[in-house]
Amino acid sequence: MKCRICLLALLLALLLSACSAEPPRIAFADIDFSLADAGSGEKLFSQSNGGAPACSACHALSQRDGVGNGLAGIANAAGGRVSGQSAAEYLYWSILRPGEHLVPGYADVMYAGYENSLEAADLADVIAYLLTLE
Repeated sequence: MKCRICLLALLLALLLSACSAEPPRIAFADIDFSLADAGSGEKLFSQSNGGAPACSACHALSQRDGVGNGLAGIANAAGGRVSGQSAAEYLYWSILRPGEHLVPGYADVMYAGYENSLEAADLADVIAYLLTLE
């Protein structure tokens, strides 16, 4: 089942990749992280939302057990991946425009439709949760 979901995510990512030239529907500056709830973000991480696959369908919380990169330590690593970006901003771009922030050793196969299935509060919650993964 995981393979089917990730294969569908790959196909959707390829179809949606042409749309990434426009600015995101939700601007990073418009996200209110002071209201973010990491507990809600953890639930969103584990469930499908608006037809989009759950993050956990491809990403494991360990170092490298999923189809996508493992997320253990992502809170510490995210802030140093792109010069000038905070960890929260890096995660924002990684979720909304995954092809722009590829981790070495991984292909551009992440589902690229989360921008359409997540609202600003959902995005803040997921990022808040990911920032707990030290």
